[in-house]
Amino acid sequence: MFHHKLITAVTVLSLSFCGNTAFAKTILFVPQDDRPVSFAYTVSTAEKAGYTVLTPPKAFLSGKSYQGLPERIWTWIDQNIDQADVAILSTDTLIYGGLVDSRKHNEDLKTLQYRENKIRNLHISHPNIPLYAFGTIMRTPYASSGGVEPYYYSDYGTDIYRIAALQDKQDTNSITAEETAELLSLKLTVPTEYLQDWFRRRTKNNLINKQLLKDAKNGVFAYFCEGHDDNSKNSQTNMEARYQEKDTTTLKNNIFGSFPGADQLALLLIARYHVESNKLHPTFGILYPLGRGEDTIPSYENQPIGKTIAEHIHAVGGSISQKQSPDIMLAVNTPLLSTGESGQFSNFGMMKQSTTDFITQIKSTIDRGISLSIVDVYFANGSDNTLMNLIVKNNLLYKVSSYNGWNTASNTIGYAIAQAILAPYMTPQDHKNMLTEQYIDNWAYQANVRKDIIRFAESKHTKGKILSLIHVSEPTRL
Repeated sequence: MFHHKLITAVTVLSLSFCGNTAFAKTILFVPQDDRPVSFAYTVSTAEKAGYTVLTPPKAFLSGKSYQGLPERIWTWIDQNIDQADVAILSTDTLIYGGLVDSRKHNEDLKTLQYRENKIRNLHISHPNIPLYAFGTIMRTPYASSGGVEPYYYSDYGTDIYRIAALQDKQDTNSITAEETAELLSLKLTVPTEYLQDWFRRRTKNNLINKQLLKDAKNGVFAYFCEGHDDNSKNSQTNMEARYQEKDTTTLKNNIFGSFPGADQLALLLIARYHVESNKLHPTFGILYPLGRGEDTIPSYENQPIGKTIAEHIHAVGGSISQKQSPDIMLAVNTPLLSTGESGQFSNFGMMKQSTTDFITQIKSTIDRGISLSIVDVYFANGSDNTLMNLIVKNNLLYKVSSYNGWNTASNTIGYAIAQAILAPYMTPQDHKNMLTEQYIDNWAYQANVRKDIIRFAESKHTKGKILSLIHVSEPTRL
């Protein structure tokens, strides 16, 4: 037994790109909801890297058909914070109940401010426990179903999205006369009480975000990250983020980050804590296949992927290196033109020379002994079958440090960077298990099995019931 433990320890040490292993530390973690990517996968990755993770009872967390219980979670924090070395906290959970709750709540501003103030008091009462927190600017989806937006969104969501987009253009003086007329017409189409409800909630959330930014300035957080939940070039989310930039001009970027995404933020902050507590300085290189590469603007997001990658690398405490041998190479699988959905027919796995050449680059990097993480953003919501078939053919499945290809591009980017940082601290079997989990979820299920289930449901006239089960179980779009 002793020899087995010694071999394992030596193996972990040899895998580390910095020569240090993670200290056995305890993380108090409050996720944004109970979905696997928010909760189970995040905890599993941290535990594989050697951390002990304390989490609230799952019954307290926001779920598909029930709200989170912020007061119960605060009680749990008070009972467990003294056991922790660090706290990773979802402000959406602590203030609203969860990510979806932040879009649907009917709490008065006084209650929200009271809960937000408890975060500041937590720092005051436990100054030696660093707080890494993440929240979101409320999303502006084109449409939504499944109860993850206010009840009226299924009927009027598309119109509300368009109103927000036109108001964003109006705010930047880029709206045309025809669009101004369209905006007026749409406002007359959507019931006034629905528009008032939607914008009133956003106003309260913005006031809370302003206070969180003030707390960041005052040293409450070791790092605060604000995610832009699903946004597009012209949207209410985009406009609010633009105005919030004025509140962050004096915030140093070593304590604050703001960029697309939500579901990846918890794991990204765990990786940042890991980097800071172990005094690491990871460097990253980036590979792209033939195409628009870093200038690709992915689905559900409003900026080039190269900018999003750079922001995530900085948020985790790393830097981009132009050297031939960075600590971690990100192999970013982008399309020739624009991203689509993984369930489309175009994702049937045809052989493309650009992908073949990309695989050659990946193999060459791995052969040089450089840790490589695959960022598969060719499609949204699932893997690129062409890439995956070539990865299997070239026996690369378990030679990479991490693989991700799920949900939005920013979700994939954050996970890919964080798991690549933590992978060297895992045993070989744990590392293999982490990769297997991603392949089964991102490739087998999201890119292939899910669309077959949906087609079966449609043919059997049971679409609503089966889709409900799919949305409950899957770690994708909420």
